[in-house]
Amino acid sequence: MRALVFAPHAGIWVHAFPEALVADALRARGTELVYVTCNGGFSSLCVAMGAQGVTYASSSADKLAVCRACQQNRDFLRSGFELYRGYDFESVLTQADEARIEELASSAKPATIATFEVNGMAVGRAALYEYLISKKRAGLVLTDEEWPEFRARFVSALRSLLAAEKILDRERPDRVFAYNTLYSVNAMWRAAADKRGIPTYFLHAGVSLKNRLQQMIVGRDSTLRWYTHLMEQWPALRDTPCTEAELSTVTDHLEQLFRGTSVFAYSAAKSTRSEDIRGRFGVRPDQKLLVASMSSYDEYVAAAAIGEMPPLGSALFPTQVEWIRALCKWMQTRPELFLIIRVHPREFPNKRDGAKSEHAQQLERELATLPPNVRVNWPADKLSIYDLADQADVFLNAWSSVGREMVLLGIPVVVYCPEMLLYPADLNHVGTTVDGYFRAIDTALAEGWSFERIRKAYRWCVLEFVRSVVDISDGFDFSEDPPKALWQRALRLARTAPGVQQRWDLYRRPRRLRATDRLADAIEIGAATLVTPAEGATEAAETAALRRQLTRLSRALYGEPASPPQPGSLRARMANKQ
Repeated sequence: MRALVFAPHAGIWVHAFPEALVADALRARGTELVYVTCNGGFSSLCVAMGAQGVTYASSSADKLAVCRACQQNRDFLRSGFELYRGYDFESVLTQADEARIEELASSAKPATIATFEVNGMAVGRAALYEYLISKKRAGLVLTDEEWPEFRARFVSALRSLLAAEKILDRERPDRVFAYNTLYSVNAMWRAAADKRGIPTYFLHAGVSLKNRLQQMIVGRDSTLRWYTHLMEQWPALRDTPCTEAELSTVTDHLEQLFRGTSVFAYSAAKSTRSEDIRGRFGVRPDQKLLVASMSSYDEYVAAAAIGEMPPLGSALFPTQVEWIRALCKWMQTRPELFLIIRVHPREFPNKRDGAKSEHAQQLERELATLPPNVRVNWPADKLSIYDLADQADVFLNAWSSVGREMVLLGIPVVVYCPEMLLYPADLNHVGTTVDGYFRAIDTALAEGWSFERIRKAYRWCVLEFVRSVVDISDGFDFSEDPPKALWQRALRLARTAPGVQQRWDLYRRPRRLRATDRLADAIEIGAATLVTPAEGATEAAETAALRRQLTRLSRALYGEPASPPQPGSLRARMANKQ
């Protein structure tokens, strides 16, 4: 088998080194590798620059500095892994190619960029992906003022596509690999490979926040398609009990979420003190509490733009504003209920970016006037979603991962757009008609907290976090956890010096990754995922292990409170474990 690895973003070492580990594992099984890199071909703007905080408006010197660091990492990888069969992608582009790229870029228009294609491949939409996310845009039409910055990404996508077509025709690989094929320049290689009938595999860090860099997702097409493939396998696996080790991995992830320290955890950390949620929002003792968790639009719009998510207009409520309006109207008829609308923290400046979304501005206008039994939890409140969970009877979810997290805590969740979820809809209550949706809320209220709901959610997360990812901890030991001991902090600081981390990782890597055979076996047969069979456990053993996980979760959420839990609270339900 011949595999081509498109690896232009060596500047992001925590992505590039694991990518090279996987490539080396395939070579250990006899795969011939072609390693295609970058030597400044995306120098106007690239993903590696964005990871370093360098933007379109940054100086040429800042961009050049990222390029040089990226090239140094590329050279470390080429020599350390002996990846000499390959070259920089832009080396195949001729002056005629560059002239064609400029001609294509000049012919594109802001108003119609979403329909711009080259040889039947949607370059315009692919180039929109990172731009829409970085600007938190909710639409596909660009303005003339936005065009110069977008054009830089668009030109890079064009360059990547023309090079991909030439190189794939020259090398004729059996498989193509790239780290995250949603990135526009990587998406072009996937598009060119698809057109030639060559399977594309994406690589990505794992799902668990506890050890995501010591795991790798490897699957066909893209991360979003990978979730579709997993959900297709769910019906055959949802009745299979899990071992305690598997369940503990899911709890590890939740504990990291509760801390709120990861850049991938948007919620504030769980409060160490008891939050009087009802008193803070004015909820009467006799009212049941609903929490509507909204989703951010930019990531969805970007994924829908490249055809990875279904169109939002197909949902029961075509926009979240229409959803909230319907909820508020219904709440006027249900005085025995209270609704807290939680605006997604990503809509406003947060620890990952400093932009405010278009949708946030719309929400500020829409949520100015509300019924007396409806309040808003804005990101500026600095309130953890897990403080709300302690008092909530039911969560109402758009398509956020909150719908999965709350079920892991036993709280019922109601959704209206099951086709947009990245987890099985059967973990939640579903309503796809107006009457059916509000009936589902009443059903969820009647059912309440459920231990069996936790069991079901843990089984899904074991599939997502454990059985479908590859353990590469024997080859890569970098942790994102802040070092605690003085010597650990000193070691972390020492590794920031140029070349130190790179040389250490190359020195300690094994000659053969433990996961070599698992990786190669799946990829050689063209498997969509790397899901492994269940280890085997009895339901009784799983039940006992789940109760121990609830004890861990309760400690992580509440510590060791001196007073007994408030009746009806999540803490009380978890303590009961029934």
